[in-house]
Amino acid sequence: MAWRFQASKFKNTTPHVPKKEDTIFDLPIGNLCCSNNGIQASGSYLAFHVEGEGGKLGALPIGTKGRKLRKDISLVCAHSDQVDDFCFMTFDDDLLVTCSRDDSMKIWRLSGEMAKPSLKCEVCIGHGMLLDAMKPHTTASNLIAATSLGNAFIIDIEHKSVVAQVDGFSDKGYSLDWSEDGKLLAVSADRGRQICIYDVRSAISPLKKLDVHQGLGRESRVLFCGGRLLSSGFTSKRTQEVIVFDAGMWDKPIHTQEYVSTTGILMPLYDPDTKLVFLVGKGTNKLFIAEFQSKVPYLSPVYEMSMAEQNLGACLGSKRCVTVMDGEVDTLYQLTRHSIVPVPCIVPRRSYRDFHADLFPATRGPKAGCTSDEWLAGSDALPAKISLAPNTSNSKSCVSPSLHITSAENCLPRVTEKEVSVSIPESIVKSASRPRAQDVLEAMDTGKISVSDNMDTYQAKPEVHELVYTVHDISEKENEVRNKVDSHHKQAEVLPECQKTELSSSQQRSIVSSTEPVVPIRLRQLNKGDEVSGQSLSARVRPKSCVVGQVASKFRHVELKTNGAVFTNLRNVNTQLPLETNGACASGKFIAVPLKGPAGIVGVYDVKKPEKLPDGVMDGIFNKALVTDLHWNPFDDEELAVGTDVGLINFWHLTTDDGPRNEMQPVKVLNMGGNKVLCFQWHPMASDLLAVALSDNSIGICESKTLARRTKIVSHSAPVIALAWSSDGRRLVSIGKDLMLNVHQPQLSDECLIAQKKVLERGHSGRLLYACDDRVIVIVGMTRSSSRQVQLFDASSLHEIHTQQIDSGTQPLVPYYDYDSSVLFLSGKGSRIINMYEVCYDPPYLLPLTPYVSPCIGQAIAFHNKKMCDVMAVEFQRAWRLSEKSIEQLVFRVPRVKKDVFQSDLFPDALVTWRPVMTADEWLAGSTKTPHFESLKPDGVSALGDVLKVTSVLSTALSSAAALPKSVISEPKSKPAVKLEASLQKAEDIWSAKIKDHTLEQDVMEGVSEEEWTEAL
Repeated sequence: MAWRFQASKFKNTTPHVPKKEDTIFDLPIGNLCCSNNGIQASGSYLAFHVEGEGGKLGALPIGTKGRKLRKDISLVCAHSDQVDDFCFMTFDDDLLVTCSRDDSMKIWRLSGEMAKPSLKCEVCIGHGMLLDAMKPHTTASNLIAATSLGNAFIIDIEHKSVVAQVDGFSDKGYSLDWSEDGKLLAVSADRGRQICIYDVRSAISPLKKLDVHQGLGRESRVLFCGGRLLSSGFTSKRTQEVIVFDAGMWDKPIHTQEYVSTTGILMPLYDPDTKLVFLVGKGTNKLFIAEFQSKVPYLSPVYEMSMAEQNLGACLGSKRCVTVMDGEVDTLYQLTRHSIVPVPCIVPRRSYRDFHADLFPATRGPKAGCTSDEWLAGSDALPAKISLAPNTSNSKSCVSPSLHITSAENCLPRVTEKEVSVSIPESIVKSASRPRAQDVLEAMDTGKISVSDNMDTYQAKPEVHELVYTVHDISEKENEVRNKVDSHHKQAEVLPECQKTELSSSQQRSIVSSTEPVVPIRLRQLNKGDEVSGQSLSARVRPKSCVVGQVASKFRHVELKTNGAVFTNLRNVNTQLPLETNGACASGKFIAVPLKGPAGIVGVYDVKKPEKLPDGVMDGIFNKALVTDLHWNPFDDEELAVGTDVGLINFWHLTTDDGPRNEMQPVKVLNMGGNKVLCFQWHPMASDLLAVALSDNSIGICESKTLARRTKIVSHSAPVIALAWSSDGRRLVSIGKDLMLNVHQPQLSDECLIAQKKVLERGHSGRLLYACDDRVIVIVGMTRSSSRQVQLFDASSLHEIHTQQIDSGTQPLVPYYDYDSSVLFLSGKGSRIINMYEVCYDPPYLLPLTPYVSPCIGQAIAFHNKKMCDVMAVEFQRAWRLSEKSIEQLVFRVPRVKKDVFQSDLFPDALVTWRPVMTADEWLAGSTKTPHFESLKPDGVSALGDVLKVTSVLSTALSSAAALPKSVISEPKSKPAVKLEASLQKAEDIWSAKIKDHTLEQDVMEGVSEEEWTEAL
């Protein structure tokens, strides 16, 4: 059945950010205002824009690393005006071509260690012909195409003349590209709204005109990708858009996809050997990797990456320069304000000791298929291909002029600091023959086989264990600090930083040995006093996968399904809510959506009956004031709390049998003294208790049952913008517009501030939450440059342990954290993307998951609790995505082949968030009850761990029987045999239950009658 699953070899291609010493930094690049890609690479040199001198380019040899100042780079003084475009010739790594508005095209030859430029020739197209973009020919030497206003020229740089000219497009040509066989030329014009396809040897008018993007962008891109044509531009709403055409069907596109709303173009780069497309967001920090395939979706997403710095330009390096023995299929050069970052794109493999020929097919070599004269005469000869395999005579080594030829050691795989630990048995007993399973079972039934109590004397199959995090005990000093914090009422400064345990070299690197078992990696451990429900919060093992020596999340290939549940015909969605609110919320029965209008209307919809909403006035509950925040009671699916800007919190009791809700009244109203309700959060363990942030900079602990404020906390000097409880309900954290993070322990009375630290760079907006068993505080905020970022702080010391830039935008990212899987979901208002990361307490801290890109812009996302998931379908979260016209259900799944067993590795005992642990009075009295956990495994279903355990016992029994001497077989021992027989019987019962029908497909087929055989004979 393997033919059904023909997965691509490059679907797991991963870009690896290099260390700073492997980049080129401190370059004088600055802010660019060019309309080209900003950087170009050949097999020998890099050329790029430099700051402040539009007519000059910088040049460096391939392989350059480290700090390079202006005096350390070679400057190509190309033109007196700004360089409009530049490129290297396809079949000459040393020739650099530039064009500008001074009417001339110049060809430069770079040479030597410093890439010293010398002017080879200059081609004058004609007076007033301003060249905008260029592209060298893909099969012929010395040919290059250039666009101008309404025209495109084919230029022979050897003869310094224009050999062909085409026209037929309006405005200037922003981009152009040759097909892979060199027959067709595509020009993107009219600000990206039109593409013209030419056969320049047959006609000067276009063969086909394609209407593509609707937006008026300052830039556009067109790119031939094998038998496909890709166009990058903008929609009418200023959203990045990619459209793909099939070269044989120009009538309509075969794929259309929208990305991020921004002003920067997506710069497409294509590798014909792997069929990978790299989409680099200009002016953003986004990198999208996709792959062309022969079925829907024709452009399949592979990886999305948030770069550390803003992209000013990008290009792909020569295929002849990749490090094949590291699995590097491509090198992407990123141009930033101060550096050039070579990003290797690596396909994970278990070992790189051997050359993986399936990843590196023969690629085009440096020799042209024909000359310019031959191509103009009609030749379509293709360049000869070369092998990338090491130590082959026809493969050309890519060596920088400034570097010596490397030794054979460079072809060996690189050894990283941390290696995968695999447990190996002490010895492997080689048996001459292996008995059949049936013979072993018969021998066990007759009592001829006995198993010794010490099973270690017999050898089984080697087992590969999960990468399990175990940890050191914390120091006595840290325990004293925590006890002091719990007993003290207020501490104005930040808590002392925890002592960090340093690992010895023997612990950091696991050594595979044939005589000693492998010791698990030991990292950290929390205080033993933090146990919850008989087990410590930190003792919850969240297994990871190990891919090529790197820790990866088991959820990294998450799939999102829409499930067909959608509310359509939605109208009047409130898109101007305060930044402190999430915009929508869901319970086990309903989803609540704020609607437009001064009356504070909230639409409530039954999640079990998705439908087209009726026309007319939208029904909903009227709060008679502007809505500022709303949340469902986590312990009551029918109670909705709505905060308003007049200082009231309305509590609504809603059922599926309600009539017109516009006539309903709230069952309770909590008066907060006239102060505007900014945001509030229900307590995660105590019933009828919530924390409310008010406009007078205070936080109130209120009880909804008695409608009383039980505690008032004043710790911020500016309004609070976000609140969050710890999972045990003992700590309350808040951030305010004073840029401070405050940690409270409200059970200590009003004076309960125990820690404080400045964490925000900008008080515009923010969110925070506890993660990793309350050991980490996650803060999602924005920088002064409108970059959206995630910060991780140690919950005990408030020490910042990690910061990661996500993207750029004007609206804040709204986080949601799933405690059981430790997955962090990030979505923003007006965005199509849901970014997901698994949060862990140890490096790399944020493990990326496959992001989800929706076809339409979203306003909010509301998540259900864990109880709503169908665990047998491997669902670990469910949510509703709100747009301006619909509410769509999203199902987050992990792809697994065997869905008939409970995936216990993905679903540990779940934190109970749908049932209270205590009452509000008990919590206010100082109760320290611990959270409850509950298994999600359905009754009558086998767990994956049990099946694997039984299978391991069966394999061990068979291996042990094969290794037993005859003398041992003749001496029966009853007890071990009975235990083993019981395990084998359990394994047989489990698998027999799965096989309900023993009928083969051919058993029910009818053959021809005997008479037909006789007639044929």
